[in-house]
Amino acid sequence: MLHRNLRRRSLALLAVSLCALGFASAPAASAEIRPVPDAYGYDYSPGEPTIWAAVGGTAGAYFDRACTGGYAIAGDSGFFLTTADICSPWPISLPVRGDAGYYADGFYRRSDDPVVLLQMRDGNDAHQILADPTTGSYPGNGQIVGWTPSDQQPVGLLIGKMGIDTGWTEGQILGTADGMHGEQLLCTDASASYGDVGGPVWRMDENGLRALGTVAGITADGGACYRPIQETLYRYGASLPSYGPDQGRPGPGTFAPGMVAYDGAVNVRSGGRSIDKGDEWRLG
Repeated sequence: MLHRNLRRRSLALLAVSLCALGFASAPAASAEIRPVPDAYGYDYSPGEPTIWAAVGGTAGAYFDRACTGGYAIAGDSGFFLTTADICSPWPISLPVRGDAGYYADGFYRRSDDPVVLLQMRDGNDAHQILADPTTGSYPGNGQIVGWTPSDQQPVGLLIGKMGIDTGWTEGQILGTADGMHGEQLLCTDASASYGDVGGPVWRMDENGLRALGTVAGITADGGACYRPIQETLYRYGASLPSYGPDQGRPGPGTFAPGMVAYDGAVNVRSGGRSIDKGDEWRLG
């Protein structure tokens, strides 16, 4: 089903409500601050910037919050983009922009998962192709062929992550840590910073690139912690469109045998990088 082109215009045919899936929708903001135009024909890929318009107040008058977007997922209500709850200005629903303008609106969340969902605007596309947002380079051919279950992500597994701050970095799984709602994350030594929160985590196997999860925290040592993709798909009753065989909608996962607790401090309460209102997200 639309594995290669997730054009959101097809969503009008899907009648099941978000409430039926247990989603909570954010109330609309009283006014939208739009320093850049709407995008039309935006081609979204995991790792794109997700920049939230300012919420308001003293800092909000001057800054936007820049984070990273994750994978596209599919449920009964259509296709959505993932990012991290700690980036979102919940409970206010705000437009989200990237390089070419605003491409998504609002978001939906569950109280038991650190991943929130963005809804793309009509006329924009999402492609399950990984690219480093800082350089444009791809791991392999960039195409996601599926996802890896939680119990197949052991300590020592080599992983990669994409983000708008540190780009494409790699490291190993070190252990588990508590997320912002008490859910479990996997922490790594792959370099990350706060603008990388919400970005995709992945690995390469003999068949290609596989989704592992969404960055949802940063260790005190500057490593990425992420929510395994299986848990997010389960919580939202969703599947992951890909360039490989359909893996369906999973149940809850368990951690790999021999998993240990990460013994360092982890920030799971704040994310994102402040940038001047309407400005470019790139550093330097």
